[in-house]
Amino acid sequence: MQPLNAKASVDEAESTRLRLTFLALIVVSLFVLLFARLWYLQVMAGAEYADLAEGNAVRTVSLEAPRGVITDRHGETLVENRYAYVVGVQPSELGEEEDEVIADLADLLGTTPEEIWEDIETSRASPLRPRPVAVDVPEELVLYIWENQSTRYPGVYAELLPRREYPHGDLAAHVLGYLTEISEDELEEERYEDYRAGDLLGAAGVERTYEDALRGIEGLRRLEVNPAGDVLRQIDEVLPTPGADLRLTLDLDVQRAAEEALAEGIDVAQATGDPRGIAPTLEAPGGAAVVLDADTGAIRALSSYPTYEPAEFVGGVSQDYFSKITDPDNDFPLLNRAIQSSYPPGSVWKIVTAATALEEDYVSPSSTLPCPGQWEWNEQVFRNWNPASGGNITMAQSLVESCNTVYYELARRMWNDEQASGAEREILPDGAQDWGFGEPTGVDLPSERGGVVPGRAWKQEFWESARDGYCAQAAAAEEGSYAEELYTELCSERGATWRGGDAVNMSTGQGDVQTTPLQIAHAYATVANGGSRLRPHVVGALEHRDGEVEELESETLDGPELADSTVDVLQRGLEGVTGPGGTASSVFTDFGPAIAGKTGTAEFGKTRQPYSWFAAYNVDSHDGERYVVVAVVEEGGGGSQTATPIVRRIFEELLDAGVTDIEPGEATE
Repeated sequence: MQPLNAKASVDEAESTRLRLTFLALIVVSLFVLLFARLWYLQVMAGAEYADLAEGNAVRTVSLEAPRGVITDRHGETLVENRYAYVVGVQPSELGEEEDEVIADLADLLGTTPEEIWEDIETSRASPLRPRPVAVDVPEELVLYIWENQSTRYPGVYAELLPRREYPHGDLAAHVLGYLTEISEDELEEERYEDYRAGDLLGAAGVERTYEDALRGIEGLRRLEVNPAGDVLRQIDEVLPTPGADLRLTLDLDVQRAAEEALAEGIDVAQATGDPRGIAPTLEAPGGAAVVLDADTGAIRALSSYPTYEPAEFVGGVSQDYFSKITDPDNDFPLLNRAIQSSYPPGSVWKIVTAATALEEDYVSPSSTLPCPGQWEWNEQVFRNWNPASGGNITMAQSLVESCNTVYYELARRMWNDEQASGAEREILPDGAQDWGFGEPTGVDLPSERGGVVPGRAWKQEFWESARDGYCAQAAAAEEGSYAEELYTELCSERGATWRGGDAVNMSTGQGDVQTTPLQIAHAYATVANGGSRLRPHVVGALEHRDGEVEELESETLDGPELADSTVDVLQRGLEGVTGPGGTASSVFTDFGPAIAGKTGTAEFGKTRQPYSWFAAYNVDSHDGERYVVVAVVEEGGGGSQTATPIVRRIFEELLDAGVTDIEPGEATE
């Protein structure tokens, strides 16, 4: 029998062994569970958790590149960048409490959750960028968002971003243009393959033409964040590269003078009685003015009325403003009438007919033609604006007096020769095309129209497109009426015939001829400089960020090969227009510097007021420049009545001739 203390010792040892064994089993079990979990995480779910860890740890933010600055020829800023605080929302980072976050943010910004959600849902911003919901946010609110981003505002960002600013308001709006978000259709185009949804794109003016140069290259910033979204550190950063600056050929003072003269002239016209009695006063809903350097093709001013505010498009144009500027009752302010509207030119076209007749030997510089008050052909009577006979006059004098019947006779001779030759040539249409009419000038602005130079092929094509309409009007006309007779003939094959009457109308810039104001300025520059066609341009240089300055040189185009004698006739005739006996004499009687020009009145029958034209240039250079100035006012009455006073005012500013009030001129033509 063992002693009592020995038995107790054995029992205690056994108990200890059991406890150690149990503890060892627990430890082994824990290690087995730990290794099993590690094996699962690393092997079975390793790829999934690695992706999640990487996504949570690194955030990539794109950095918007500032667009290039736009200045006038002297370096005066026309468009620049200012930096504004923009609050945006990244929906994927709002978390489960997104409604509470948006409600809190709306309360902070003084808006409603519904408005914020609408901004988020309608935004087309890049997936790498937050959706903007507020622009020009006060700095104290930005600081508050930064301080509470991880707790109250997950997925909400406040950034300092570049935004376009226009220090001169709407000045030169049609030249400068504006920005909009790139459209879905544009994203499909190859030239925009490196753009993303939400990127800004030049939508008009030089912003559009020089998009590639102005845009710049965006930067990228990689940030390390914790699971709560707090930024731990910046991993790396590629700074954005700003776009190139544009130095325009515009002169800020000249642009302002042109816009003010055009607007004031239209105001005066709208208060002027209509001498034709179509309406109590002239309608004058819109117009354009162009100032061109005749010796280089550089555009010093390009104005279109009515205009718009480019700043309204910054951050996205409001629906109210967009509806306003696209409402037809507001006369389409977005339309650049200087290059995107084509009009019958009236008598400013006569330089083309005169030059063609001289070059083709239908008349000589010294020979004369009769200027009767009316002229007949094929039992049809064509009238001169002045019913009194002007006797026999030279081609130069025909420009001075704007004698329509001289040009009718020249058109008849050309048309008869075309008929006799089997229409192998179209003398006047071909001559017009030599001047560049019928196609865009190639100015570096978007959506330029080419106008219309009518002729046999054009008449056939137009008739084919309009025939169904003519036939419908013939069927609807009253039986036995003139309308029935007219539209029945137009419905027949005879409607496609290029007739003598078409040529007669074309000779004075009527009928189907269509030109833009810039095309007319381009043609008058050719006369002013002695016969050279220089492509109009509005950008003088690209100033790149590396310091390189890319000067854009003047480009000489193929043009009419005018004899010196032809140029002399045109110049002498145009100089006489502003002198005694000229159609613009009432406006330029007391004007000091010598001005050469031509009035034009484009008629539309008895139901619509005429369009008023005046094209001119200063005979003697001023500070080394010879300016061509053209103005057109839709339904502005006679050329000497409305457009001529506008051009005079612009020349007063250009030539330091003393500014006078704009008053209606004496109605001629």
